[in-house]
Amino acid sequence: MRGLMKTARGPGNLEIREVPDPRPRRGEVLVRIAAAGICGSDVHIKHDTAFYTPPIIMGHEYAGEVIAVGDGVENINEGDRVTGPATAYCGQCFHCKTGHMNRCTASDKRILGVSRANGAFARYMVVPEYIVHRVPSGVTLEEAAVAEPTACVVHTLVECTPIQPGDTVLVQGPGTTGLLSVQIAKAMGASRVIVTGVTSDKWRMDIAERLGADLTIDVQAEPDAVEIVREYTEGLGADVVVEASGAGPARRQAFEFVRVAGNISLIGLQGKPIEVNLDDIVTKELRVLGTWGTLPSTWVTTLRMMASRQIDVRPLITHRISLDEWRQGFDYMESRKAIKVLFTDLD
Repeated sequence: MRGLMKTARGPGNLEIREVPDPRPRRGEVLVRIAAAGICGSDVHIKHDTAFYTPPIIMGHEYAGEVIAVGDGVENINEGDRVTGPATAYCGQCFHCKTGHMNRCTASDKRILGVSRANGAFARYMVVPEYIVHRVPSGVTLEEAAVAEPTACVVHTLVECTPIQPGDTVLVQGPGTTGLLSVQIAKAMGASRVIVTGVTSDKWRMDIAERLGADLTIDVQAEPDAVEIVREYTEGLGADVVVEASGAGPARRQAFEFVRVAGNISLIGLQGKPIEVNLDDIVTKELRVLGTWGTLPSTWVTTLRMMASRQIDVRPLITHRISLDEWRQGFDYMESRKAIKVLFTDLD
């Protein structure tokens, strides 16, 4: 088979290579990939600004059909449609045993498409049975390929952030994470959702409104964005701010948007230090949290919400391409011309 591989360390070093078809070992299933998404972390791997262990076939956002199972596989069958997380956690380290499998510290941990396990930018991929989840009926495999980033937001907003019915939630950044946050915040009972972005985000803001955003604000065109939010919330500020952009200015502005005794949830990554006045946490009595990845429970909730259409990822899939068009796909992501790019032809 052919796979898009990060061949060596350093910027670039991506190419399609022929590799032997994988076979499932004990406890593993072989998945025929139907769709695989390009993630922001894949872009970072391309530019050598994220963790990875080459050579490796990239891709960790996936869905497909099980075509073979290894010895000892008991709960997944050939023909099952599956998706799942990237990390094959060890289950034995301190973090795993205390319920934080997303922060597994095993030195030999496998991360699909990142470290010690080839990923989904190929026709076939081997996955440990214990991390896969069946795709519910009514959810297409293209939609299921977007379940991984969706689950990351579900972990943040459903499992970690105290959104209350009637809350006003402000989402910073209308990318994949932000647009998912709009829907999930509404599903959790938020009465109003505000989305902020920059001028080049206009087309993304339009999608945010179609997905349920009640107010969108271009912070570049509106120098008084904080005042707009205060007026919209009767002088209080947002009950919850979700920082989904990873931009330094947005992180600083989050502390202005949020009300006294409010909550800030950080999902986006800046990738470098920024200066933030932490006195605001004390003087406004704020609760600030960050989240990373997903838990097994997250996937159960995510797929149920997708099946019920409380979360609709279809408007986020802006491009479908073949494996041979990988350069164009990465360009779409890097130039912000896409929200979610899927490889749907992997032969």
